[in-house]
Amino acid sequence: MKYHLIHKDSICTILDKARQYRSLREPDLAISICIDVFAVDGENQEALVIYILALTDQYSHQHGKVQPKKIIEAIAKLKSEFHRIYYTGIFLERKARALLKNPMSHSFAYGGLMEAIEKYEASEKMAPSHCSDPILRYNSCLRTIEKENLQPRSEFDELY
Repeated sequence: MKYHLIHKDSICTILDKARQYRSLREPDLAISICIDVFAVDGENQEALVIYILALTDQYSHQHGKVQPKKIIEAIAKLKSEFHRIYYTGIFLERKARALLKNPMSHSFAYGGLMEAIEKYEASEKMAPSHCSDPILRYNSCLRTIEKENLQPRSEFDELY
């Protein structure tokens, strides 16, 4: 069997459906829609963003099979340096937040959130003047570190 191609004229409507599936916590369906868009418009930036977000949404699902390589490859296809840095921050942040589910991984979560904060600081400097998204994400990461009382990982030397 072969996949059917969507009509290029329907991309806007189809991407609305992908956003809706993300909001319904159905990232797999949103990912599938984005793949259909890529089949007719391989560099569609809006679809890439939804695809990246849907892939990282899988971190919040207990049985989600996250594929970091696909996320990194998709981020690299973004044309804007601001977006590449910003969505790398989101990737790192969501990966770190998934680690918070396991108390043994809290020190790794701290490291991931700090990496995300660095990306948000860098993207804030190049963000359009009306865009506060990097600031909001930065603040959210910092509040999580404070709320969870996260600390950097201790080196093994300090344990003995």
